[in-house]
Amino acid sequence: MNDSLFFATFDPLYVNAPDACSLCIAQPPAFTYEYCIEQNDGQRHYIKGFCCTSCSAGLLQKLARREAQEWAQEEAELEAGEMDVTDLQKRRLATFGNVPAR
Repeated sequence: MNDSLFFATFDPLYVNAPDACSLCIAQPPAFTYEYCIEQNDGQRHYIKGFCCTSCSAGLLQKLARREAQEWAQEEAELEAGEMDVTDLQKRRLATFGNVPAR
């Protein structure tokens, strides 16, 4: 899978942005975002909207969790094939730490 996340600023004088974040519906938006989730079958699902700074951090954490899970799954597949995954595991843990699965 190859998920992606893009943020951009917007000019509230020229963009008809909502008054509240599309995700939490509580804070004013600071960014536009586009989150692309690639499904197992290769299909892509796009989520677009406006988000506040707090929710933008949450989206980035979600992307990190998904990538950490992908790395862990690849490790498990290689380990099942009796390959040494010690270096891969060290890299994943150094990159993401113990990112909890949700």
